[in-house]
Amino acid sequence: MSGAAQRLLAARRAVRRHGRDLLRNPDDIGAHMARLQASLALTGAEPVQGALADLFSRFGARDAQLKRAALQLARARLSAHASRWFEAQTAQTALPAINPLATRWSVLAHPSADISTRARRCSADDSRLLAAQAVQAFAAADQPAQNEFLHHCVTCHDNLAFMLARRALLKSGAGLPPDWAEVSLQLEHTREST
Repeated sequence: MSGAAQRLLAARRAVRRHGRDLLRNPDDIGAHMARLQASLALTGAEPVQGALADLFSRFGARDAQLKRAALQLARARLSAHASRWFEAQTAQTALPAINPLATRWSVLAHPSADISTRARRCSADDSRLLAAQAVQAFAAADQPAQNEFLHHCVTCHDNLAFMLARRALLKSGAGLPPDWAEVSLQLEHTREST
């Protein structure tokens, strides 16, 4: 196993260990901060946002300084809108246990149902990775992998992955087969009905 893979595995284990600590003692500031630090060693924004959502769901207005310090650590990894949402919450009461800032990496907070179907089923990080894999599958003429990608997009309403892959393929001059057009129509219909 390479050094990078070992570091990633160690970070995942640390995130899980600190998550278990938080389940035992949800108000342990040290465990929250250690989990946030371990999350920063993982790829993507979702683990960091999940750890931050847990912290914001346990600490209120009188802990604004702690929340600002945690947000400062995480800010570079968050999307602009998530960063703004957290910023707006720093001097407020604790977030409810069910909130739109929580992710599947959260252990104390839970994602609310008012977020998109795609966001509940897969993260933006996952969508970007799947789109990149679909572009590679298209270049390799791997039809089973393309079919799996298109099935994922329809099943999970993953407009983001589909749009990213489609845009990259069209930009490269690729002609998309009819099944891509069918999925595009299905996703458009899904967007209109929600």
